[in-house]
Amino acid sequence: MVKTDNTGTFLTAFGIRPKDVVSIIGAGGKTSLMFHLAREAKNQGLRVLVTTSTRIRVPEESQYDSIDLSGKLFSDREIQDAGVYVGGLPDEDPEKITGVRSDLLAYQCKKFDLVLIEADGAAEKPLKGWKSTEPVIADFTSTTIGVVDIQTIGKEISEDLVHRLEIFSQITGADEGENVQLGHLLRMIVHDDGLFGSAFGREILYINKVESAMDIQYSKLLQSQMEGLKMIAGSVHEATICE
Repeated sequence: MVKTDNTGTFLTAFGIRPKDVVSIIGAGGKTSLMFHLAREAKNQGLRVLVTTSTRIRVPEESQYDSIDLSGKLFSDREIQDAGVYVGGLPDEDPEKITGVRSDLLAYQCKKFDLVLIEADGAAEKPLKGWKSTEPVIADFTSTTIGVVDIQTIGKEISEDLVHRLEIFSQITGADEGENVQLGHLLRMIVHDDGLFGSAFGREILYINKVESAMDIQYSKLLQSQMEGLKMIAGSVHEATICE
């Protein structure tokens, strides 16, 4: 494992460059990954827009430099300084932010050096199945990152663990009450209606919460079963990436 120092290790691993529009989907660490990437980019002197095409929790003040919940997405001000800029609209839930119109987002992307979009919702559960309208990925996305929580392996499949359990079961063949297996995660990733079913741009799989020797072993086994899909393994919480 490589310990990061927030100067660009995650950005480098994902191959994220200035002017990229990155949509983050899946479950088990999307928001944490988004803000980690945002901090690294800010430390490199970039102006970073953080937003959503669905809903996200209102971030802590320590996570951003400026926030605009007017729905204008900073269109009424100049963005000159490096920083993390959060934009969106108030949600009916005061603890959440919702996204702006896709055409406005596409236009405002030009004002920033990097755009990070949380483009999926999982009701704060570590696994999910996707309706036909999910995820909500903008067609001008240059990179789609799919997040998977490796520590779900061995946990009991239930409504508490899985958002849209019935759809997850249809995609993976998993039954409620059994334990999550590596094969379930593999099918969730590669199925036509699975993780990358609506992706645009480069597709990158991020295996999160790789924090033990067993987690590393599972992530390597998962990678060995996939061809043609770039995979990064690590832990946002521990700020580490597997070599």
